[in-house]
Amino acid sequence: HTHTRYCDGKNTPEEMVLEAIRLGFDTLGFSGHASAPEAESYGVKDVVGYIDCINRLKDKYSDKITILCGIERDIFSYPDDNDYDYVIGAVHSLRRGNKYYSTDMSPQSFKAAIDELYDGDGEAFAVEYMNLVKDVARITDCDIIAHFDLVSKFNGDGENFFFDTCAESYLAAAKAAIEENVKYCNLFELNTGAIGRGWRKTPYPTPEMLDMIRAAGGKMTYGADTHSVTTILCAHDEGEALIRAHGFDGFTRLSINK
Repeated sequence: HTHTRYCDGKNTPEEMVLEAIRLGFDTLGFSGHASAPEAESYGVKDVVGYIDCINRLKDKYSDKITILCGIERDIFSYPDDNDYDYVIGAVHSLRRGNKYYSTDMSPQSFKAAIDELYDGDGEAFAVEYMNLVKDVARITDCDIIAHFDLVSKFNGDGENFFFDTCAESYLAAAKAAIEENVKYCNLFELNTGAIGRGWRKTPYPTPEMLDMIRAAGGKMTYGADTHSVTTILCAHDEGEALIRAHGFDGFTRLSINK
């Protein structure tokens, strides 16, 4: 789960590759944000250039690292029939008509969205988010489900600034979303992006949801959701220890056969 200057990342793809090699990676996957109405400011605009760049890097560094060209597709993304090595499926916002309400731009915009849509009821907002996530694998045809509970990005580490992550309605919606998604994609991401960006100290999904994923037959993979060379391996070991503590054998690697 790697972003670059082709979308909202800080570094070039080659800079990310060189850092991955330095850290001893054997594989690095790029997953720029697919263009979408709610992602006009940060989606990949030059898709052809993005794919060509990653493919050139594949050849240039083939003796040092395996590079994969993926895309992070939102349920609201525009149609895209390009051939990617893998697709990450995600939900980043709620929609009312032609207006999109982001879950992860800033605490201020998140609060404003909750106030406007639900008169300050963060739990209702979070439940609607999970109801959208319920269809993410079917709609995006993804290989990996990204940051399953991204709606909790600004909620703190147990502080519940905007809603109770253990609320019955929210957990019920999460359970339903997990059970529906595993029909199409059973690989969920242990995402450390909020850690890397300083918003929290714990990854997505929550421990409660990790238990639900395991019970439903899901597997976990690792995604730093990195936007910079400084976070390309953010909290990997801590994340693996967490999922092992919840009954997983370790991170599952996506196998690409092209």
